[in-house]
Amino acid sequence: MRISVISGLLLLLALPVNAHHATSTNFTQERISVEGAIQQVRYQNPHASILIKSTAEDGSEIYWLIETLARTTLQRRGVTMDRLKVGTHIKATGLKGRRQYTMYLLEIEFEDGSKFTTRGVEE
Repeated sequence: MRISVISGLLLLLALPVNAHHATSTNFTQERISVEGAIQQVRYQNPHASILIKSTAEDGSEIYWLIETLARTTLQRRGVTMDRLKVGTHIKATGLKGRRQYTMYLLEIEFEDGSKFTTRGVEE
């Protein structure tokens, strides 16, 4: 009996666990802003992401991967897939990524002047 209980506990400890990373691991504290059109949205947990296409000063196209809050958190704060449509022009402000062309979202400004911050939607 005792061996089977101990074996069961050891098996529970061996189950895979999903790790979660801190934003400081992948992003700096430097704030940057990028303007462009939404190309793709991954509206999921644990982090949603937005891919935008912007134009560099030399005219070349740059794709930015913008990581943000979880889908459920975005929904609670008023940002739905309808709001993040492909083709929508936005200005994204966030923390610069340690990898090139990445950021952690702090604010989106939409073409109509409305904004989404990590605190919620501001009309």
